[in-house]
Amino acid sequence: MMGFRIRTQLVGSVSLAAFSTTLACIAFPQAALAQDNAAQNAEDQADTNLTSEDENVIIVTGFRGSVANAISEKRDLPFIADVVSADDIAGLPDTSIAESLARLPGVTSQRTGGQASAINIRGLSQDLVSASLNGREQVATSGDRVIEFNQYPSELIRQAAVYKTPVASIIAGGIAGRVELETVRPLDNSDDFVGAINIRGLYNDHAGQSTDVGEFGYRISGSIQAKLADDTLGLALGYARLFQPNVATRFVQFDFPLPGNNGSPAGEDFDGNGIDDRRSFGNELIQFGGREERDGLIGVIQYEPVPELRVLIDGYYSRLESDVFRRGIRVFSSQSGDTVITNPVVVNDAITGGTFTNQLGANGFGFSLGTELVNQDEGRSDELFTLGGNIAYDFSDRFTAALDLSFSRGESFFNNSGINLRPFTTDPAGALVRADQVPGLLSTTFQTNGLSLPVISAISGDFTNTQTEFLLDGQFLVPQEDTDELFAVAVDFDLDLGGGFFKSFEFGARYAQRDAERIITSFDTFNIPGAPFVVPSDLVSIGGFSGAFAANGFPDFAAVDIGATFDAVFGPDGGTSRPTGQDVFSFTQDQSFTIDEDVLSGYLQFNIDTIAGGLPLQGNIGVRFVYTDQESGSTVAIPGGNALTDRVPVSAGDSYLDILPSVNLILNLSDNDVLRLSATRQISRPSLFDLRGAIGASVGNDGVPSGGGGNPLLRPFRANQFDISYEHYIGSDGILAVAAFYKDLETFIVGGVVPDFNFADAGFALVPPTTNVAVQDSGPLFAPVNGDGGFVWGVEFNLTYSFANILPAPLDGLGVILNYSYSESDLDFPSATSGENLNLPLPGLSESVANPTVYYEKSGFGARVGMRYRTSFVAPQIGISELIVTNASETVFDAQVSYDFPEDSFLGGLKILAQANNFTDEPTRSFFGQRAQTGTLQFFGRTFFLGATYSF
Repeated sequence: MMGFRIRTQLVGSVSLAAFSTTLACIAFPQAALAQDNAAQNAEDQADTNLTSEDENVIIVTGFRGSVANAISEKRDLPFIADVVSADDIAGLPDTSIAESLARLPGVTSQRTGGQASAINIRGLSQDLVSASLNGREQVATSGDRVIEFNQYPSELIRQAAVYKTPVASIIAGGIAGRVELETVRPLDNSDDFVGAINIRGLYNDHAGQSTDVGEFGYRISGSIQAKLADDTLGLALGYARLFQPNVATRFVQFDFPLPGNNGSPAGEDFDGNGIDDRRSFGNELIQFGGREERDGLIGVIQYEPVPELRVLIDGYYSRLESDVFRRGIRVFSSQSGDTVITNPVVVNDAITGGTFTNQLGANGFGFSLGTELVNQDEGRSDELFTLGGNIAYDFSDRFTAALDLSFSRGESFFNNSGINLRPFTTDPAGALVRADQVPGLLSTTFQTNGLSLPVISAISGDFTNTQTEFLLDGQFLVPQEDTDELFAVAVDFDLDLGGGFFKSFEFGARYAQRDAERIITSFDTFNIPGAPFVVPSDLVSIGGFSGAFAANGFPDFAAVDIGATFDAVFGPDGGTSRPTGQDVFSFTQDQSFTIDEDVLSGYLQFNIDTIAGGLPLQGNIGVRFVYTDQESGSTVAIPGGNALTDRVPVSAGDSYLDILPSVNLILNLSDNDVLRLSATRQISRPSLFDLRGAIGASVGNDGVPSGGGGNPLLRPFRANQFDISYEHYIGSDGILAVAAFYKDLETFIVGGVVPDFNFADAGFALVPPTTNVAVQDSGPLFAPVNGDGGFVWGVEFNLTYSFANILPAPLDGLGVILNYSYSESDLDFPSATSGENLNLPLPGLSESVANPTVYYEKSGFGARVGMRYRTSFVAPQIGISELIVTNASETVFDAQVSYDFPEDSFLGGLKILAQANNFTDEPTRSFFGQRAQTGTLQFFGRTFFLGATYSF
């Protein structure tokens, strides 16, 4: 494979390196030395014993006990972080770990399918968040670096933490922060054998509107842990399964092209203010639904035959099957100048309503308003597997060495298929013709209402009639397969320095090899011989809308069995393999790519434990060196040849070195007051999609090549970070914390131009337009680039308090967890999706985020209400393609009531509970530029749980 390299450049921050000779703090838990930081297991956390200084022992259990454990873990960490522990994770109706994390200060989530999946930290998007399991970097099933946390059942995670400042001994990556997930450690249990069983039924009150799934589902899980061979061998095994409806009712409006672009007319000024009015491409009225199944399995082997030797092997497997369908009605090409608008409603130069009529040919645009039945299979199948082994040995009471090996693999298959049923009519000769080819036949009248549901006053056609009106004239089948593999080996050493300013010295190295691949295939099935076809009536059911959607004019529609229809047209297995006689589209080969990434890193870290000004001072100073060698490849068609078979490989890449110093200082102002200071440098790697070598190229009349696509030369996001945190601890289960942060992003990846990309060295066959032109090797590449940076700053507030010691019974069971954060940034980026050129805020940034929880726990009875609130933020919209929109603020409420039977009773160990998730049915709402230009309105319904857990 031909390729080229821009050789190593040193990338660092001289100023930051100067003020912090190096930096970083002892990782918790660092994969190589994680076994030295013995952690409490999930069952022990639920019954934690907190002992006072006198003879009395105060036993704090349940949710309050888990809060106390999380606060204790936070206090002991040598850097700034927030922690959520076992009972807290299992207690609320969180189907994935993302929802548990979204209750921490400065952390928010983005909902897909009604539940949290992606995580935003401190105003930065999921692209800048990294994740590790038991200290090891994780691959993703998203086809990118973004971790989809719905792959991780909350039942199988003992503890989750958000690391907000980096240290040298932790794997680099995550300017926003790092999410560390930790599974159980059986030898840390106080009992020789413990187990737990969890069974919960669930009901979604919205799922009945979908033709593809029922309202009911369930969650089950079980785990056992045992200590054997005189407590030298520990075994743990856990399994969790989730079956639930995945439903949403959506109104989706497509983006607004700039007037005069993409078939929209210029000079159209209905309100007479001298400014061109903007039209949308169209809209969808959609019922999205299906089943979602997730299976998770963990296994742990812990072996410590002698105190000096510690061996840990752990594995994790997760499978997520999402068999979901998009069904409903699509209106398209309303932006065309041949679509005539009467009675238009214009708000700030955007057309938000009126009557849109197909008048094909009226203004010479060549296309006009159309409608179709939407029946799309958007099923996904994801698998994640990770296996790691760690061996640590104390060569003396002052020197420890550890070796860690790990392998992780993620696979994803996205079906992405559907059938096209469009309206037909007969011409004067009795022949069938598409209705959108007959001027004046199709029209729709509607009015959008900003962040409220639109009113559909009229729309042409009977969308339930698939026998004489809506007929099959095409289909699409564009399967996408993503694989991501990561192998890593790390060695770590810890030397006790025997006192003085520096308590110990850590150093180590890590090598990681990552290989990712995306394969997209597309079949030319739009021109089916003999079309249009009548779909057999036994393959059709009637779907529709209810409630406010039906009241606002959303019509019923035909839901078609997509797989059976494929079989009817193309023969058996037509929906899962290449249809007979159909050709593969070459453009999808251009979109397929591979990524090869080798990372070699090393670190030095001094851990501090001394007295400064009469006060205890801890912390660390360190530096991490990270060398990256990256390459991405694809194939391109040879000019003049067969685009499918005459292709050549192309590749490009780069290598570079980052130097990441860090300083974390912890000053104990009193027994209850802690001040933390941090100054660090961190990176976040480019997304795999931005880094892709899939590039299209051509040669201009002047002989200069140009192209567009990904950019294998991208460098990481880089930031210098400064943090301060004050923590006042209130007893064992309370804390008042105030933190502030400032992130100086030196570079941010945006769309731009690489001015002198060497196409010839990358392997492109450059053919001149005429024989008289000499072709140059280099030219502009329109692709993601490392653009100018900016800053993000913010403050965080957390109050966790139990009223046990100040309120009389029975009010002494009350407690609160109050979190609030505020963030700002000067970073923005251009967007024209609203039909005008705007600068939108940093994606993922909500200025205000609040996550309060009020709980009551006494005599076995427990109750909790939690809220997740965030102000507006920018993120991609769900539509035909990915569009950047502004999401409106949202508030999601969850609640739980439970009862723990006394341990000395016949039902000791049994806990019954009822839960409600999103019990106000909060939708997600988005808009283009201004609230009047509706983007997506999406309702997921309420989910209710009823079940029990039994611990033994």
